[in-house]
Amino acid sequence: MRRFGFAGILRKYEQPYDVVRMAGGIRNDDGDWIPATPERVTHRGSIQPVSARLRATEGGVYTETDRMLYTTAKHSTGDLVEVSGVQYKVDETTERPYSDVTPYLLRKVVANAPVQAN
Repeated sequence: MRRFGFAGILRKYEQPYDVVRMAGGIRNDDGDWIPATPERVTHRGSIQPVSARLRATEGGVYTETDRMLYTTAKHSTGDLVEVSGVQYKVDETTERPYSDVTPYLLRKVVANAPVQAN
């Protein structure tokens, strides 16, 4: 199968974003649990709003705060992505064997209920 290289086009519109991962924790000498500090890995990609057509055709499942991420980096469903101080959770991924760029649907994390990585 022929692979299409869209990464060059993507570079014009990409911006940095962080993937926040929690790497467990440790117990101190008294046996108290000390949570780990979040590990941030910076990637680059294009973050775009979800189109109005997609929001309408899917019966209003998507909101105006949801975003699409187009990147060459690989992510898993449930990854926490932070863009300019706003947190999103990777909700859907679409693997494209014919392209070097992968689209991900990002759902905004509600401010009063932040995602806790386990």
